[in-house]
Amino acid sequence: MEDTFLTESQLRVLELRMRGLTQAEIARRLNTSRANVSILERRARENIARAERTLKLFERLKAPVTITVKPGEDILQVPKKIFDAADAAKIRVKQGTAEIIARIKEEAGDRIHGRSITKNFEIALTSNGEILIS
Repeated sequence: MEDTFLTESQLRVLELRMRGLTQAEIARRLNTSRANVSILERRARENIARAERTLKLFERLKAPVTITVKPGEDILQVPKKIFDAADAAKIRVKQGTAEIIARIKEEAGDRIHGRSITKNFEIALTSNGEILIS
């Protein structure tokens, strides 16, 4: 097994789940309880989520462009801010205006009311044109 955030038991449970086995079937196969399989699966998914959040944080830290979106701004104006900052940094943004607005609504929707931003959030632009919303 490679050096990962998953134990061998967690990895085995995830492999079997991906093959379509139920927790009860996995428990019988591994000679353990369904409750233990449930705990292993939950912890594995928590470890994966933590690793994904860590990678996103690292990508944001090394992003050359960061834009703060403030309360009162119009969501429809945010893509222009991104494109202007990207142009200044000579970065080609991988998404268009509609895709950017959809991502903002999806990832920061709790900080938007109608078209108006209600709470600060940041948008980072990586050197390869990816947009990260936090």
